[in-house]
Amino acid sequence: MEERFINQTRMNVICVLALFNFLFLGTEYLFDNMMAHVTDSENVVLAQSYILGASVIGFLLFPVLNRIIKIQVNSILMFSASIISVICLFLIQQHMSYGSILISGCIVFVLLGIGGSGVHYLAVCVLGTTPYLARTVGVAYAFGLLIQFLNNNLINNDTAESVVLSIFLMVWVILIVRLVADRIVGEMNRDATEQNQEMPVLQHPLLAGVLMLIIVLLMTCIFATLDNVVTLFHAEGSVDIGQWPRLLLAVSGLLAGVLFDIREHRYMHIIMYCITLLSVICVLIIENGGPFLVGLLVFYLSAGFFVVFFTTGFMDLSYRMNVPQLWAGIGRAANNLCAVLIGPISLTVVKMGNSLLISIIALSIFALLSIAMFIYSTLYKDETVTDGKEVSQDTEEVADLRFERFAECFALTPREQDVLRVLLVSDDNVQDIAEQLFISRAALYRHITSLNEKTETKSRIGLIQFYYGWKEME
Repeated sequence: MEERFINQTRMNVICVLALFNFLFLGTEYLFDNMMAHVTDSENVVLAQSYILGASVIGFLLFPVLNRIIKIQVNSILMFSASIISVICLFLIQQHMSYGSILISGCIVFVLLGIGGSGVHYLAVCVLGTTPYLARTVGVAYAFGLLIQFLNNNLINNDTAESVVLSIFLMVWVILIVRLVADRIVGEMNRDATEQNQEMPVLQHPLLAGVLMLIIVLLMTCIFATLDNVVTLFHAEGSVDIGQWPRLLLAVSGLLAGVLFDIREHRYMHIIMYCITLLSVICVLIIENGGPFLVGLLVFYLSAGFFVVFFTTGFMDLSYRMNVPQLWAGIGRAANNLCAVLIGPISLTVVKMGNSLLISIIALSIFALLSIAMFIYSTLYKDETVTDGKEVSQDTEEVADLRFERFAECFALTPREQDVLRVLLVSDDNVQDIAEQLFISRAALYRHITSLNEKTETKSRIGLIQFYYGWKEME
């Protein structure tokens, strides 16, 4: 039976991801406004790059902290961090000096980075390999933008804005603490294959992760360029984009979630490739005197798709990684880092007004992106894991011979072979499998752990995918 999209656990995940999006964007908005009181626009942009860099540090710190901090003190530390963040928010709101705003902003964004990385990993643990991951991300993104839209239009006082952000921050921490209780402590959902799902077999996960980072980098170059073109037209007074484009971002996020979930993300990369191509075309059209409104619409359409793409992509990859705590939230960190590094360069090129140069750079980046996405697509095999069974053309005799060679290669005991055979063909839960094998649940877990250690995998789904992706050495 297919799992329903709406359930309590998924709603909790959507809420914590949505509040993260709102808090990140809302705090950045408050920071920029307060900085504008004490310095010029150029230094505001520079300060913004500092806090985005601080958030990247936070995202990278989480995997380290997650390994060294005991689960029992997590709640205490989270509430302590939230109190520090609230204090920093009010220091930012007071805008006493450039230094006080910058230091407070960096502290808040380091903590937001840690929390953001944590909630993405937590979402991966809670949801496991259940369907609708992209739709979950899309709804959370749209919900977060909607809250920000309402906040920006209904709250016109700096102090009130700080209070609202502080309240939502405390609510966010409470929801995180509640969501932690919904997962098995320290596990990446070992029973992921109990869900009735299809998952393509991915070869060389680490290489896939590196390629995904390159893809995000190249896409950020294109979208940053389009963003700068739109911003310059707005600054020149050619058109007032106002607040309504936020709603377009929300709509595009929802649409991306629905489209990316088709056949378990099989078409996600080709859809994003087409969106990126459309963005490149728009850059060329606008730079050559085309209609600005078309570029504006495409920018907000592509921006929503891009956020859902890199968030879903890295969360999906994290299931297959040895350090899922790092990979689950690295999409946001990569995007922030790329925006900081590429934004000023892109803006300089756009300000030069050389249409030919911009066209050459945009097309060159797109060519590199095409190569990276093609290589990435080759890492997925045609075989899939469906209800624990391989869809392939192998005969039973060949499959049995392959199993024997696999068992010999990894020195599996007779009992471990029995366990592996059942895992490969059964979608039953752990208790039912233990009863089939006439062993205790604890004994079954020991055998699965031993299989994971021998094959250097981290989960039940990882073990199964490793088996179907394994090739015997010649």
